Amino acid sequence: MFMSVNKNITRNSLIQISGKLVSLILGLVTVAIMTRYLGQEGFGFYITIVAFMQFFGILVEFGFSLTAVQMLADGRRDSSKVMSNIMTIRVITSFIFIGLAPLIIWFFPYSIVVKLGVLITAGSFFFITLIQTLTGVFQKELKMTEVTLAEMAGRIFLVGATAMVAWFSGSIYMILAAISIGSLINCILVYWCARKYITLSWAFDFDVWREIMSRSWPIALSITFNLVYLRMDTIILSLTRGPEEVGLYGATYRIVDILTNLPAVYMGIVLPHLTMHFLENRWGELKSLMQQAFDSLMIFAVPVVVGGVILSDQIMVFVAGEQFLASGKILRVLIWASAAIFVTSLFGYSVIAVQKQKTMMWGYLTTAVLTLIGYLIFIPRFGIWGAAWMTVFSEILVTIWTFVVVYKVIKFTPKLMILIKSLISSLIMAGGIYLLKDQNVLIVLLAAILIYFGMMVLIRGIRRELVGEMLKAER
Repeated sequence: MFMSVNKNITRNSLIQISGKLVSLILGLVTVAIMTRYLGQEGFGFYITIVAFMQFFGILVEFGFSLTAVQMLADGRRDSSKVMSNIMTIRVITSFIFIGLAPLIIWFFPYSIVVKLGVLITAGSFFFITLIQTLTGVFQKELKMTEVTLAEMAGRIFLVGATAMVAWFSGSIYMILAAISIGSLINCILVYWCARKYITLSWAFDFDVWREIMSRSWPIALSITFNLVYLRMDTIILSLTRGPEEVGLYGATYRIVDILTNLPAVYMGIVLPHLTMHFLENRWGELKSLMQQAFDSLMIFAVPVVVGGVILSDQIMVFVAGEQFLASGKILRVLIWASAAIFVTSLFGYSVIAVQKQKTMMWGYLTTAVLTLIGYLIFIPRFGIWGAAWMTVFSEILVTIWTFVVVYKVIKFTPKLMILIKSLISSLIMAGGIYLLKDQNVLIVLLAAILIYFGMMVLIRGIRRELVGEMLKAER
């Protein structure tokens, strides 16, 4: 039974990660078009708009998405009833809180471009909150193909629309409108696919609402604290520095955001099974699954960091253009934050699985306070460097907190064999990158991938039998 679950998780993870890689490429294409068309100043406006809206988008999350996964993992519940109530709350709260953003923005000393941009993109963030909540249905069923294809459809539309705007010399407002339309397309497709597994309707079962709120409020508080160290860097930077500097920092952060989507996708699939093992007191299977998750995350995290440090300048020029060459130095700093996020994803989701959200609130609060103090001291003085290094500090601190909280409950310490093999393969990969450093960055990246995964298979960091097991699980 446990091996079957592992195979299904592996298969669904690879399906969604493969889709995410396609979405990643489409996202990078969109960034490439925008940075070249808008330049540092225009892209700085775009980053400010997105950061401001992300503040409200994350705030309105309230922990409903993770609560949905938790409650759906309990096989005794009526999935349709649970999701109908959660989605009813989600629609109401999202409409209210995201609707506040276009009003509150007028109290900030931003340009008219930013203020109107927030109004246009509000719709996108409303649809994204619905998508995030509905994704719990597919995670529970281990049927992530539909979500992946829906996201790709939205991304393809956005790439095409952005290219058209640039080709016909349209305004930034047209690009922002395309973002909202792309999110709408994604949301419609996800909702249509979800109807195969559940029946959704307006639901006002206040007993269920109370349980949802009881489960969600510790996560909601934690998310609020997370906002401080995740998004306040860009907000403070936009209020104290010019849009050009915000553009340089934002271009780098977009790369990091895209990379760190992968561990969130994987752990979103694993979470229902971690929760199930914990609720049923299957400690051995819980630890085995956590070890598998740790190994899988390290297989991707280590080469990302090693390759990112070596190729940072080439990556930023390739993605964003010559105007953003200076962003390469920022990437060499922020790549360490992405490494911490890979580890935090495992222990952060495990905190939810072992139901220690209330305990972890203190960790998020401590991190938020210390990081905000650091932002207020160092960003006005050092600009992007103060923001970047404080971001690294905050992510490492959260990693330590989440590990300690989980360890106190289940005494889990990950074995490091796969991490060591990944490091060995990455160092050999680094040698290959050095030999090919004068080649086109795409050739270097392709060679690096082949060298790394070839070495991992050779030293059994990745088992040759993996594909065969996946095919058997599919049959």
